[in-house]
Amino acid sequence: MKKDDLRVYPSPQQLGEMSLRGRNLSWQPPYQKLTPLTGKHRSKQRGRGLDFVELRHYYAGDDVRCIDWKVTQRTGQPYLRVYAEENDKNIALLIDLRTTMFFASDGQMKSVVASEAAAIAAGAANHHGDRVGAVILTDDGIVTLPFRRGEKALFALLSAVSEHANKLPNWEAPQKGKPTLADGLQHLVDMGLKESQCFIFSDFNDYNKQQASSMIDTLAHRNSLVGVCITDPLEAQFPQQNIVLGNNDYQVELKKDDKESRARFEHYIQQQKLDLQQHFLRHRLALLNLTTHQNAWEQLWSMTRPA
Repeated sequence: MKKDDLRVYPSPQQLGEMSLRGRNLSWQPPYQKLTPLTGKHRSKQRGRGLDFVELRHYYAGDDVRCIDWKVTQRTGQPYLRVYAEENDKNIALLIDLRTTMFFASDGQMKSVVASEAAAIAAGAANHHGDRVGAVILTDDGIVTLPFRRGEKALFALLSAVSEHANKLPNWEAPQKGKPTLADGLQHLVDMGLKESQCFIFSDFNDYNKQQASSMIDTLAHRNSLVGVCITDPLEAQFPQQNIVLGNNDYQVELKKDDKESRARFEHYIQQQKLDLQQHFLRHRLALLNLTTHQNAWEQLWSMTRPA
């Protein structure tokens, strides 16, 4: 596959553009009423705190009171002095970039949708002065990026996400001991997060009610969670033709007239989806469903724009 196909492999520039779009996206209503931290996030009014963070370019919608006129006059371009308020918080991104995410029947790979959605969330958080960190789930292990704020930190995060997404598929990784979604969630739990905003970008294919659900319970007790489930229509319903499925170890042929096997598979997928939805609903957490067949930004914007 061509590495320059942005539907297959995201570039840092592509993710940077998504992060800029994230400045226009609000994770407040309708999510605020669904999360246990309603009202605990600091005010949207930025730039009037005590701790200086950085100088950055002015973007439409920024507080003009924070423009640094001396720098603006010297450079000929509007610059903003960014300050952090005392009650900012950590934004934790759990990004699933395992080989199972390297799939799409049309549109973009699940790994690309996850990377772009994570970039959008990171851009929104950075715009509001929050510290952003990430836990990247790969076939070889778990990669942790520390909580940092500022544009340099944001670009470093996006570059790391792009780097790991561009390593897919990793067929050489040993099957035994490969990290699971539960492992990634446990990693978040072990970080001792408190009053943070956590995003989970995954297809949730290996979501386990006994393991993963208990860790989501623990995280939701002290934090606000948003699940972003990325799927492909082909995963829910196979086409009506003979198909062959396989990996490094096994290969299975599913015939178009094998209605019983198809029905069992579709029931399993629907039940897993229902379990996940009910679990998030129990904690009044937001669970967003994205598809590979549509643009990541357009999907998120349609879900979060003001009514």
